[in-house]
Order: sequence, then structure tokens, then C-alpha cells
Amino acid sequence: MDPALAQQIDAVIAQVPLVRQLDPLAPVPYEFITREQFRDDLIELQFEEVPEERLRAEERVLKRLGLLPDDADLLQLLVDLYGSGVAAFYRPDTKRFYIIERDQPFGPGDRIIVAHEYTHALQDQHFDLDGTRVKDLSEGDAALAQLGAIEGDATLTMQLWMLGHLTLQEQLEAFFESLGQLNDPTLANIPPILRRQLEYPYGEGFAFIQELHSRGGFDAVDAALSTAIPASTEHVLHPEKYLANEAPVEVGVSGDPTPALGDGWSDTYEQTLGELLMQVWVAADEAPTSTPGLPVTWPHAESVAGWGGDRLAMYEHPDGRWAIQWVTAWDSESDRVEFSNRASEILPTLGGFSTLGPMPSTSAPALVLMIASDAATLAALRDYVGSPAT
Repeated sequence: MDPALAQQIDAVIAQVPLVRQLDPLAPVPYEFITREQFRDDLIELQFEEVPEERLRAEERVLKRLGLLPDDADLLQLLVDLYGSGVAAFYRPDTKRFYIIERDQPFGPGDRIIVAHEYTHALQDQHFDLDGTRVKDLSEGDAALAQLGAIEGDATLTMQLWMLGHLTLQEQLEAFFESLGQLNDPTLANIPPILRRQLEYPYGEGFAFIQELHSRGGFDAVDAALSTAIPASTEHVLHPEKYLANEAPVEVGVSGDPTPALGDGWSDTYEQTLGELLMQVWVAADEAPTSTPGLPVTWPHAESVAGWGGDRLAMYEHPDGRWAIQWVTAWDSESDRVEFSNRASEILPTLGGFSTLGPMPSTSAPALVLMIASDAATLAALRDYVGSPAT
């Protein structure tokens, strides 16, 4: 490596601990890799984390909910999204960070990225990012909540580092470079459900950590990464609910309906979508509005602002028949009605047969939404659940 380049990186590494108020516990190696190397590693890591069978089941769920086009390839979309948009990354398994090579001089924006990735190394040394990570693939909302805290912290730290160690001219250079990245044509072709998951940790996650920091400094941020990890994206989207310890409602689907559906049926997918992804669902085909530096505004987001908990399950038959049962719980009856009204507008636009009704035998205001490939399957699922159609 060019010694002058290494000197720039090492200078950032030496400055970040004082900004983040965490002392390094071990040296953190770093290296440059090509974009091609990164894409290959991304595919390998993807299947280590998420088996292909699980990924394909998720793809089918998202299509049936109207969140992906019918011809979409989820794996390819993920590779395109992260393979082109990521500039650097830290790996807890190797305890080092990687900078992806590009055909431009190493500038202020790159130094900011180093500050961000080195913050992840400090987080890992103090809070064991891999050991505390949500690994249950069916708890996606909790995993996204934790990611929002982790990335929000690194984003706050890199901004504080930038303000203290870059000149105004260098800050402006980095700012205009980041604006250019927003016009990446790859992002324009990514479905909102995926782009939302990419951008939220650095937007709402940053705002969440900024709120904690303003109230309790980095001690409060440390707690959000260790002893008081946010339990849902609702906590990140609404810091006041996190601070009030408003825990998500435990929600489950109604047992195992596969015997009632007939021979050969199996439960192939379960997930908690959470308020974040439900914001995308209720927006349907309406585009969010965004202004640089301000939170993204999602159409109809108020219809899921009273989210209390949810659980979705998909059942499939080898002959191609399928059914989805999605139970949602709400903070109040008015919140339940508000979501029900919006869901009733969306269901007719989806493929298959669907129904929506109150969830029986629950203490919280709850709904069960059912979608199936055919009328007979829907009727069998509804009979098993015992929910009247509305």
C-alpha cells in the first residue's frame, strides 16, 4: 500500500476512539479489495447467513404481498444493491475492515468512510457484534432494529469526526460526492422494500442514536448496543417508545393449519415484518418523498404507526397452491381500524384470494389477514383460524 495512503487511514484510526469515547482493545487490520472480490464474498456470505431455500421462500412471500415484481430475482437484486452501493465494510469474523477500490483519488469522503468502519471495529471489541446479533432468520424486525442502532452509532461518530477533523472545503467535497451517489441508476431500479432496508439504518437509525446521544451521551448509545438493544423497528422509528420501554406485543399465528389444508402441505416461511416494512406495504404503489438531510415520508405511514406486533406464516403445497396467514396486533382499537381500512384497499390489488377479519382469542386489538392461491384453500384456512371475513 502507498505509505501516504496508509498514513491517512492510520490518522483517522488514531482519532476516532476519542470521538467515540471507546478505547481500542486490539489493532484492527484493513485492506483494499476489488469490487469483484466483494461481490463474490457477498454471495458466499449471503448463503452462509441465509440458505437459498429460505431466500427463495422469502422471494415468494414478497411477491404474493405485492412487494416484489413477479419476475424479480431476490438474490440478484441483493447482489446488485449491495454489490454496487457499498464502499467499505467491517467483518466481525475476521476482525478487520475492507475498503473497496475505485478509480478515484482517496479523498475526504473515503476518510469519513474509514471513520465509520473503524467505529464498527470499536463496537465489536466492546459489545461483541456477532455474539449479540439477532440470528433467528424469522425475527427480521428485531434484526433490523439492532442494525439501526449499530449503523446509527457509526454514522453519528463519523459525522462528529468529520466536523472535528475536516476543513469546511473537505466537508463540502464529501457532501457533493454523497449527493451524486443518490443518483446511482442501480438504486433507481431497486424495489422500495429492499431500498428501504438499505437506507433506514443510516437515516432513521442515525436519528434514533442522535436522540439518545442528546439525552445521555455515549453512555446511552452504549446501552442501545449492549444492555438495552431496541427490540423492534418501532423503537428506532419512534425513540420515545424506546425510552418508554414500550415492548412489542407477542403475536403468533393460530397454530399449524397444514393438516386442515390437506395432505402434502408444509409451513415454509415465518417472519415478523415490523412497522418499518409495513410502512412500505401500506404505501403500495405510491412513492415516498425525500429531501436530503430530512427523514423520508412514506404515504399512509400513519396507518401502521400504532403497530404493536405481527407474525406472518406461509404454507405451501408441492402442486403450487399456497396460503399466507398474517396476524397483526395494535396499540388501540382505533389503530386496528385504521390499518384494516388501508389493508382493505390493498388486498384487491394482490394476486390470489384474500380476506381480513378480527383475530379471535387475543387480548390486544388484532387482525388476521389471509391470502391464498385459490378460493378453496382460503376457505379452509379461514375455517381453521375461525376469523369471520370483513
